[in-house]
Amino acid sequence: MNKYLIKREIPSASQIPREKLDEIGQGSESVLIAMRNEGKKIEQEVSYVAGNNVFCVYNADSEETIKEHATRAGVPANEITLVPNVLKHNTNKG
Repeated sequence: MNKYLIKREIPSASQIPREKLDEIGQGSESVLIAMRNEGKKIEQEVSYVAGNNVFCVYNADSEETIKEHATRAGVPANEITLVPNVLKHNTNKG
């Protein structure tokens, strides 16, 4: 699977209460489960809420699979970027 960074533009995303974010996340996860049950390769790693955006890291077989998830989950996918490399830093040398 490929790794993708997804930018979801959601006005005042950082102001959404935690309970509502959890509810949105559960809806998204139910769509992911349904898609995997259909044989599609897609999984979510992590999401970051910052300002007017939610940035998600997903693993999927294609950008089209990411778009299908967004449509079915009712969430935007304003930008989808393939992540060809991941740099892991550990600057704590102590």
